[in-house]
Amino acid sequence: MPFAVDTDEVTNYELGWKTQLFDNQLQLNGNAFFVEIERLQTTIFDPSITNLFFSDNAANAEILGVEGDVIFAPYSIEGLTLAGAFSVLDTEVKEVLTPTNDVIAGSELAFAPTFQGNVRARYEWSLSPDLRAHLQSQVVYSGSSYSDIIEINKAKVNAWTTVSASFGVAGEKWSMEIFGENLGNTYGELANNFVNDILFF
Repeated sequence: MPFAVDTDEVTNYELGWKTQLFDNQLQLNGNAFFVEIERLQTTIFDPSITNLFFSDNAANAEILGVEGDVIFAPYSIEGLTLAGAFSVLDTEVKEVLTPTNDVIAGSELAFAPTFQGNVRARYEWSLSPDLRAHLQSQVVYSGSSYSDIIEINKAKVNAWTTVSASFGVAGEKWSMEIFGENLGNTYGELANNFVNDILFF
């Protein structure tokens, strides 16, 4: 019988909410979810099985997470808006299906930081009846993760934080803005790979 890779199957259970609190000053939206992944497909190189890379349904895995966003516009400080979003993940390889030591039960899934989040503060005010100004700053954070579930191909994707700020003025038919992105000159790793003992960014 010829070798075949079966289709992986993902089952998602999710509970979401949308709220407006404190006389609509605070909006909080989010969801909690549980994901079951069966027959997760990946590429493996294990000389104890074969001397070539091969694809297989390597493992069953689970994801438990919460994500959401929040907006706060207090009546007591006109023009101020605070906003943010977050994601919290707990990922795990639950069962190894391929007879290999390159996939380990209990390890994290690839590119799944435990925590990611951002927060933004914006303040707007009137300079004159026809002019309105704003000042804004934002911080974005991503936790560390790994590039693969295969131990010999696993590269660490480092955590990073970026900060940005802007100032602007708008008239009835025009606007001007001065902004700075990544003010700390932070190198944010969005991807990584480690194959054949070579690290790729």
